[in-house]
Amino acid sequence: MSHLEDRAVNRLAIDSRALWEGCILASCVHGVMLAEYPFIVNENAWFGELYIVRNDEGSKAALVFSEDMELLMGMFDDRNSLRSGLVLSDRYAKSHYKEAPGFIRDAAEALSILFKDTAGQKQLPFVTTGFWEEEDQILSRDSYEDWFEHGGHILAPQMMPFEKAMAYYEGKRSMDARRMEIAERIYRERIKSPKESVALKKEEIAVLEATGPYNIETCRDVFGQFGVVFEGK
Repeated sequence: MSHLEDRAVNRLAIDSRALWEGCILASCVHGVMLAEYPFIVNENAWFGELYIVRNDEGSKAALVFSEDMELLMGMFDDRNSLRSGLVLSDRYAKSHYKEAPGFIRDAAEALSILFKDTAGQKQLPFVTTGFWEEEDQILSRDSYEDWFEHGGHILAPQMMPFEKAMAYYEGKRSMDARRMEIAERIYRERIKSPKESVALKKEEIAVLEATGPYNIETCRDVFGQFGVVFEGK
């Protein structure tokens, strides 16, 4: 794995704030559709400033944002990557952050716990690519093309412009017009006031409840992860 030591550091053309907004939109759609499709519950999750997304292929990405919605780092597990024969090791996981500041390397080591997989009798991190923020730039030991190929594509919907993203979600989840309106409203309010809670109105809750009355509490919990509360709750 000597090539891991030789890779150059590259600047990735990623707009930090736009990506955060894309993650919020994905989460709004996820929350709106969750009552009807409870099996998607693990596709999007927030734990404070940590965002985790999983796709249909079993791959996942984790992004860490600051309290001001600035992107700090990302870690990726692409199960279809051609690197899959290399990645199951502590050394490989750490190699993606070799030139990053010390606090990023420490954070990456902690975050890799979420990427553990079984190798024989051991649990080791399965990480195919990564990036970090430094001096207002998103840096990686991969080129943009390699980053996207080996994990960045997991975030493709989150990086789409709003209209294109909504068209994608409408087709993927068979969203009706009313739920699209609800998702857009809470998205607009959430990004307008990122540090304030947004309330899902009673009539909107009723729309979601009609599609899956037994799953509405799960919806409430998932919305609560990113600052959306239920009116009257």
